[in-house]
Amino acid sequence: MGAYVNPPNESKESWLNRMGMPIQRPNSLTDVGLQELPVCLINNGIFTAAAIAYSNGELEELGIRDGRPKQWYAVKMMDLMGVSNLKDYLGQLGR
Repeated sequence: MGAYVNPPNESKESWLNRMGMPIQRPNSLTDVGLQELPVCLINNGIFTAAAIAYSNGELEELGIRDGRPKQWYAVKMMDLMGVSNLKDYLGQLGR
């Protein structure tokens, strides 16, 4: 299912604009800071999803060009912990 950003008191877009830094799609996790992870905001039409690329495999999957608009952000891992299920994937963090 994956790790997703779901802030309790604001929209994903607002949270990412406040807490993240817009970036180009990274080629690997090493393209962002050591304490950061790429987050892909995906427009699915009727809803958006903010998926966390916690491994290079997840990054590759999220980066597939599938016609959906996508915006990438670099976000500090510590900031992601309070608004996502990232802790469920900590053992899979691939750097």
